[in-house]
Amino acid sequence: MRAKPTLLLRVGGFAVNSQQVNLSPEANLLQFSHDPEAGTLYAYFIELEAGQAIYTLEYPASLLLDGDGQIVGLRLDLDDGVTLDQLELALDDEFGRLDMETGFLSILIPGGVAARTVALEQTAILDLDADERILGLELALPADMLTPTRLARLSSAMVSLDDAPHADEGPVVFVPEPEQDAEGAETGGAETRGAETRAETRPQPPARPALRSGFVALVGKPNVGKSTLLNALLGQKVTIVSPRAQTTRVPVRGILSRPDAQVVFIDTPGIHKPSHKMGQFMVDLAERSLPGADVICFMVDISQPPSQLDRQIAEQVQRARGHRLLLLNKVDVPPRRGATYMEEYRDLGRWEMELAISARRGQGLAGLLDEIVARLPQGHALYPTDQVTDQTEQQLAGELVREKVLYFIQQEVPHAVAVEVDEWEQKDAAVYIRMTVNVEKSSQKGILIGAGGAMLKRIGSAARHDIEHMLGQQVFLELWVKVRENWRDDLSAMGWLGYRAKDWS
Repeated sequence: MRAKPTLLLRVGGFAVNSQQVNLSPEANLLQFSHDPEAGTLYAYFIELEAGQAIYTLEYPASLLLDGDGQIVGLRLDLDDGVTLDQLELALDDEFGRLDMETGFLSILIPGGVAARTVALEQTAILDLDADERILGLELALPADMLTPTRLARLSSAMVSLDDAPHADEGPVVFVPEPEQDAEGAETGGAETRGAETRAETRPQPPARPALRSGFVALVGKPNVGKSTLLNALLGQKVTIVSPRAQTTRVPVRGILSRPDAQVVFIDTPGIHKPSHKMGQFMVDLAERSLPGADVICFMVDISQPPSQLDRQIAEQVQRARGHRLLLLNKVDVPPRRGATYMEEYRDLGRWEMELAISARRGQGLAGLLDEIVARLPQGHALYPTDQVTDQTEQQLAGELVREKVLYFIQQEVPHAVAVEVDEWEQKDAAVYIRMTVNVEKSSQKGILIGAGGAMLKRIGSAARHDIEHMLGQQVFLELWVKVRENWRDDLSAMGWLGYRAKDWS
């Protein structure tokens, strides 16, 4: 077996020669599939399994056309953020070529010759597995590139989309197209046909109601009510809320199961202009939730006019492949000077439906849920039906402590706080918990503790009450405050505190 390369790919001059770009020892392949309704073309380099793809990247892409204008491949414009290890499945001498000087990765069907290149407006979405290998990619194509004539050269490698939903946020699984005879009828071996004939004579069980399941991303700028909506839809608290913006730091999955559907909501951090590395981390995680979502709910505050940030987020949502719903939240809040902003929000993009709701009062949520379920693919449950969130009890308890800090402290402290769970021990009928509340400055530590420890006691008492409600048993909570200077701009400290992108993909 050849050794895998570990050198970074760097555009504009590699410190390696072409012999160091080794081919993958695995049996790679090149398959395509297209979704006419979504206007997308998929290309994959390995047989896929459900849930195999768990990360995504985005890069500029182009189509490669032959002399007759037919698609024979594609090109990715990569940078030094991609390693050769990640490209091992795509670097195959049958179809994959990497230009070491420019960073262009060309994928060509066997025998294909590119005569010209057509740049695509939208970036390609690259699917990666747990080892961060690139499994394949998705391209959004203009309508004139999705015609049978344009796709004719890809027919030998074309497969159909499987109707079964995937078990995670990765791509759908591909199955081969059924073979057809000259008259267009499906064919198969004698053994297969015989099995089908025998099956027809057996009594068939009654058909079960089709279950719909999938992922729904809740996106929007900070403080529009995403976490409040998630808690209201689930009927219980799975993510913290506060009047402050940027309360949610990492995507939280809330799972709603009912007889006809399982909806996996993803409450994302508010998309904003970051001022430190922690803020950039939050925005990156929010934006990563878009490519894999079946339905995207763009949530806005209808009592306020659209901001420039609303417009930027709307543009990102329009580039996603999922169904797009516009949620006009806070209809119970009188708009300023009696104005109405519905048309302004509607004009931010093309929406399948606009729904006016009040997450705080529960108005319009039943109709919203029905519209979401109607747009989910049919399949099986993605999580156990009694599971409500992907967060552990320890994670939720730490977030409840941070929530109380956000409520009780009005100075610069709240967003500088990170909570660590140091000990969690079950003793008889009670849980003993010790946590460290990290801040960035000594002055913040003094504010958090308060005169004679009064503020810390107030935070701890309120948090303990909520943790006991969550666990259904008595809790002994011990809080300590520690200064970890400028942790929000220190990637090492962020990782230590649990804020690593790999853990929240």
